[in-house]
Amino acid sequence: MTLRDDEVVWIFDGNDGRAEGLLSMLAVMVNQLDGLLPEASDDPFEQIAAEFADDPTSRMRSNPRLRRMFPPALADDETAGTFWRDSVGAQARARLGAAATVSQACTHSPGWVPVRLAEADDWVKTLSALRLFWHAELAGPERLAEAPQDDSGLGHLVDWLGYLIEDLLATRAACIAEGTGLDF
Repeated sequence: MTLRDDEVVWIFDGNDGRAEGLLSMLAVMVNQLDGLLPEASDDPFEQIAAEFADDPTSRMRSNPRLRRMFPPALADDETAGTFWRDSVGAQARARLGAAATVSQACTHSPGWVPVRLAEADDWVKTLSALRLFWHAELAGPERLAEAPQDDSGLGHLVDWLGYLIEDLLATRAACIAEGTGLDF
């Protein structure tokens, strides 16, 4: 049996302020991601020209959270700049789209938030991006930096996001294997 896209494969517990907390974290990340994109235009040709003219390299170098989210493939400064110029816009838009899905779900169901199969990838992308974004505060911008032992609230937040990702992936996999969604 195959799952339909509208079947619930995970439920986010947004009770006790968790949905509001997630929405607050999303707002900070979305604001940073929006800053990577050139001004939007209603004219498609102006938008394309703005995309080609925009160079997010200096914005990336000055923001450890964004560097952590978009690590260049190579450490060479010139190659890093080329990577950011060529790929950050598309990646930022994809993350903004996924974040909008999560934000909409948490806004419409602030308690128990059902996550349907069609939305699960957006949730994984968003929770992973949030974890990278906030992990930069603990470990710095380095791509392979180990998380320091931290008993602060920020360390617990990064761990909680990791738990949510793991739980979502495991629950979705179990639903797919069983061929049935969760009752909600």
